[in-house]
Amino acid sequence: MAETEPKKNIKKLEMRARLPRILGILAAAGLGAIVFIIVLGFYFNFGKEDFRMRGARDLKLSKDVIADIQGYERRETEGDKMKFFIRADRSQTFSDNHQEMDNIYLEVFDDSGEKSDIIRADQAIYIPDKNSSKLFTVFLAGDVKVDSRDGLKVETDQLTYKKETEVAEAEEYIEFSRENISGHSVGAIVNVGEKTLELLREVEIFSNAAEGDQLSSQKIQTARIGADHGFFDQKAGKIEFAGNVRVHVTPEENAGEFSQPADIEAERASAFFTDQELNRVELNGKVFVYLKPTGSKPNWTKTRADHATAHINKELKRLEMLDHVDIETTANQARPTRIKTNYALFEKDADRFELKNGVEITTVEDQKPTRITSATAIYEQAKGNIYLTGDARIDQGDDQIKGDNLTAYLVGDNKLKAANARGNAYLKQVTPERTTEISAPELNAVFDDGQLLQSANSRGDSRAVLVPAKKDSYSRVTLTAPTSIRLNFQKGLIQKMETQGRTTIALNVPDNNPDASNKKLTADSVTTQFDSNGKDLVRAQAVGNAELFIDPLRSSPQNYQTAIYAPRFDCDFFEGNNARNCSASTNVRAVRTPTVAGQNRGKQNVTSATMNAFFDRGTNDLEKLEAEGNVKFSELDRQGNAEKMSFTQADEVVRLRGGEPTVWDSRARAKASEIDWDTRNEKSFLRGQVATTYYSQKSTGGATPFGNAKSPVFLTSNEAQFDHRAEIGVYSGNARAWQENNYVRAEKLVVQQKEGKLYGEGTVQSLLYDAKKRGSQSEKTVPVYAAGDKVYYVRSDNFLRYEGNVDIRQGSDRILAGRADIYLKEDNELSQTIVEQNVVITQPNRRASGEYAKYNASDESVILRGNPARIQDQENGSSEGAQFTIFMRDNRFVSESKGNDSNTGRIRSVYKVKNQPE
Repeated sequence: MAETEPKKNIKKLEMRARLPRILGILAAAGLGAIVFIIVLGFYFNFGKEDFRMRGARDLKLSKDVIADIQGYERRETEGDKMKFFIRADRSQTFSDNHQEMDNIYLEVFDDSGEKSDIIRADQAIYIPDKNSSKLFTVFLAGDVKVDSRDGLKVETDQLTYKKETEVAEAEEYIEFSRENISGHSVGAIVNVGEKTLELLREVEIFSNAAEGDQLSSQKIQTARIGADHGFFDQKAGKIEFAGNVRVHVTPEENAGEFSQPADIEAERASAFFTDQELNRVELNGKVFVYLKPTGSKPNWTKTRADHATAHINKELKRLEMLDHVDIETTANQARPTRIKTNYALFEKDADRFELKNGVEITTVEDQKPTRITSATAIYEQAKGNIYLTGDARIDQGDDQIKGDNLTAYLVGDNKLKAANARGNAYLKQVTPERTTEISAPELNAVFDDGQLLQSANSRGDSRAVLVPAKKDSYSRVTLTAPTSIRLNFQKGLIQKMETQGRTTIALNVPDNNPDASNKKLTADSVTTQFDSNGKDLVRAQAVGNAELFIDPLRSSPQNYQTAIYAPRFDCDFFEGNNARNCSASTNVRAVRTPTVAGQNRGKQNVTSATMNAFFDRGTNDLEKLEAEGNVKFSELDRQGNAEKMSFTQADEVVRLRGGEPTVWDSRARAKASEIDWDTRNEKSFLRGQVATTYYSQKSTGGATPFGNAKSPVFLTSNEAQFDHRAEIGVYSGNARAWQENNYVRAEKLVVQQKEGKLYGEGTVQSLLYDAKKRGSQSEKTVPVYAAGDKVYYVRSDNFLRYEGNVDIRQGSDRILAGRADIYLKEDNELSQTIVEQNVVITQPNRRASGEYAKYNASDESVILRGNPARIQDQENGSSEGAQFTIFMRDNRFVSESKGNDSNTGRIRSVYKVKNQPE
């Protein structure tokens, strides 16, 4: 049944009464939503997109108007304070109790009644909830504008608020601003109860600072945030953005030399703020941050990561990045540096990167990249310093420096100027000729403008190795020192190496010769110098308790290990780092040890004032050893000394010269102007004023025919040769052997110690034994002088033989013969003499001759045979016969004759010989 007109009028009056309350609710709800959106804009400065709301169009509202007011206005006060003011061109109430207003203007005042929030819209629709008078939905549509009392401005086409959910939703394009802050999005949802705001699409928020603005003190000229979606949680104090997040921060133009604009991108972002200021943005997914150059600061930094946190204080100040971090950065207009890591913290004002969890830094210079890696690192880009920790390493092509901790210093266009490595420090330089390696607890390397090594200094127990590229012709050089090694380079080529502390330089030669030997030089300090080509070691100086050790690669009877000790060595080298010679000075000692033990081969010792070791270029073995100044040599019990000594490896001969060279052992001593000692064949050669002393007759092995077993035996000659293995000595040129008053002289004497024999030839003269001669009242010893062309002595038979022009003198008696065999007693007293070949015996006033004579010392008788034998006596005439027996003690002889075969008788004549005065 239709309502009556009075009832309709009553309802219109009721609507007019309720309208101010409805509009107040509408104003409060709408303003709350818009203010929340603008709060978001204040903290984040983003971008722009578009979308359109259709929620109100889909509602089925009544079209039956029950009240219609034109030119509506309403003011409400509380006391003398204004609460709100509403104005609309038209206000209609419908049968379903919803209200619609056209061209609405609403002011809501604060508690003081002085400041107000203003809302304008072409239309406003209020829809009460059917179940509760306290619940409703409000729509604002058509050029919706909000001006808040604190300067907030909002513009959109539609805005919806539902009291039940306390959610305000704008589905259309919305713009907002407050002072220098502005922004827009397509759609927004505000949950008033939860204090959250969701910006649905095409979000963009930005700010512009002007002179004297509140924000000008923040030194931000433009700040802008853009995203596909945004969500503000006021309780958590953060705003989350998703989808194509873009943050742009541009400091004010005069903000300072360190200020730079920044562009930030990510798939998702969370923004945090404190005291109404944005201080942190957490970024996730394909994070990209670009710190852009300016006219006053040309530096720039580009970073990429899976996750990042940007710390903002008026501008980007700190950036923390996680996982797959990739940084490209530059300073001082240098070429960019590339950083890869899994964690990075960038401090913009300090231009400092803190890097963790695996770091790789690459700088590029003249197409020679410098690659720096470590577990963690700090890169001070403005200072050009990089501090690396944990398996730290710098690579430049094949060159490398590494350590547990490492500091790199960059200059200019990101050139590596210096590096300091600590803990297991190691440096490697590779050239076409060699690889140089240095290891120590600490290393310092300096590079020239071309990124080439200029110097490298180590501290602590250090080691340097030069590994040749041509291993078949170059020696491998190794230096070790407990204190330090200093290397100098020129244009990347090594020029000099110096060490401190007990140093060893080892030369490992190519293994291509059976006689090759490694060398090792040790001293308190060692300095090495290289050729200008940087390839070849040319000189080494070893100072302080120096040692040179020469070690053959292979053991053999001919190869010796040689160690030389001296206060100083100066060494020169062939091409190929192969030793040429090493000169040792002041109180030098050398020890040579056979690599294979052998009979009569023992350790050789040499001492001298100076010594020079020469090496063979072909074999890299010791070629010659020269010593000078009070030289002493020993091997087993054999020893020698001289002013100079040389040893040649090819023939293993020790040559002694100057200062009366002398050699000796436990049995004898020899001197000469020159002595050559063949250690390989165990022979010696003596020349010029040879003088040998056997310490006793026993020392000769009884090979000399002297009677005193304990007295020394002396031999001299112009030259001598000894075969120590065979124990044979050959004396040549005016050779003479003697013991006390006994002697034997010849042009050549041969002493055979093992066989106990003596042989002499060439003008032999001797006084070797005595003969006893008894007179009528006494007995006396008469020396026997013997001469000949040759002499033989056999120890086993105590036998002497003279051959050729034999001449034996015994007192006034004389025997001439072609050969004489003399048999001696133990004390070298004459026992028997047998002479043959043209025998002539002379005594005072008597001469006897024959072909054979035998003298018996026991009765002083001579048996003389001949064909015939003859005796001529000045007093008693002469006699001939086949045989005579001469009794020299009685001064008589007996003749026996035997006829030829046809004569069977025997003739015997006896002559009495008068005694001769003695």
